[in-house]
Amino acid sequence: MLNRFKDKVILITGAGSGIGLATAERITQEGGHVIAAIFEESQAAAVSRFQSFRLDVREETQWDAVFEAVSKEHGGIDVLVNCAGISPTGTAEETTQKLWDDVMAINLRGSFLGCKKAIPSMRNRGGGAIVNVSSINGIRGNHRLVAYAATKGAIVSMTMSLALDHTADKIRVNCVCPATIDTNMARGMLAEANDVALAEKMIIAKHPLGRMAQPEEVASTIAFLASEDASFMTGLAIPVDGGRSVR
Repeated sequence: MLNRFKDKVILITGAGSGIGLATAERITQEGGHVIAAIFEESQAAAVSRFQSFRLDVREETQWDAVFEAVSKEHGGIDVLVNCAGISPTGTAEETTQKLWDDVMAINLRGSFLGCKKAIPSMRNRGGGAIVNVSSINGIRGNHRLVAYAATKGAIVSMTMSLALDHTADKIRVNCVCPATIDTNMARGMLAEANDVALAEKMIIAKHPLGRMAQPEEVASTIAFLASEDASFMTGLAIPVDGGRSVR
């Protein structure tokens, strides 16, 4: 295994499951010190091998508290992975104002606040890398995901703007756009279907590689973008989608 994150401090939100947890494990294997941010106490066991904090990504004061603690102990962070998010379904007519506001607050404001707080920390350390987790739905349309897709498209655009704003700070900002990943989130969406087996078959058929991805396959791309192997890459939205975006 590579040692790309030796002496690096990496903060990962949404680290209690799925892509976030797989990324925490991958970066730890590569020598990084991972700080796992989780939302619920029930996720504590999953991140017990990492340093961890409870963090509601919607709340700026909670971000301030995490960065204050991390700064005191480690002097700041080198990498931020914004992975926390929710994916409720619904057309525009089915989307209540509360649902819209909740998705915007968690997916978009949460990612924005993470970037806002990470940038001065990274600047003080001479640079760093941010990887935001968007979605294939941020660059391609899909059925009944109006609010979710809106946040993910905004994350792509925000990533590009941040990348341009912070080149002088030696901070690279990229995002990944996963298609359907075999996680609890995806399984929860499938469970809403009248015929789960048929729904899964239809989702798989959208991917030319003929399957859903595993979280580790996205984690490897995140680790690459966060590492110096991607030193000349910034402002990009990288699909990890089994060929889905080329259709």
